[in-house]
Amino acid sequence: MLKAGLIGAVIAFIYVTSITLISPFCTLCFTPLLGIGIGYLANRFDTPPNVEASLGRGAIAGAMTGFAALLGQMLATVINAVLVTNWTDLPTVFKDWGFAQVPDTSEYWQTTLTANSFCSLLNLALIAGLGAVGGLIWFQRQHKKAHITLSI
Repeated sequence: MLKAGLIGAVIAFIYVTSITLISPFCTLCFTPLLGIGIGYLANRFDTPPNVEASLGRGAIAGAMTGFAALLGQMLATVINAVLVTNWTDLPTVFKDWGFAQVPDTSEYWQTTLTANSFCSLLNLALIAGLGAVGGLIWFQRQHKKAHITLSI
């Protein structure tokens, strides 16, 4: 569980930090795959004896991964906001795009932090919940293999 959680944490931190610099909403596409994969991997490493243990280990590994994704997203949010608000060519870019007025930097900070906070908390919940689902998938596959092996 710990090993899978740390692997997932590294993957999530790198991916989410890099993709959040573009848009925080892009991270929501990757979280279902990551959550299920980490939950499955955690149970593959630990081989729990029953469904409850399988769900718990998948959820804990998913929560570890989700927390790293949350940290990566918040770090990228601050970097993004600092870069955009300190960009000297920003007013000309906005005028080229057809905007009449350049947004205030405090409004940009508030909007960026709010959107990223919502997305990062949603990512955390999705990854932890789907980690449990990945653990359940692993347990069902192992349970099915055991029955097939016994019946042959």
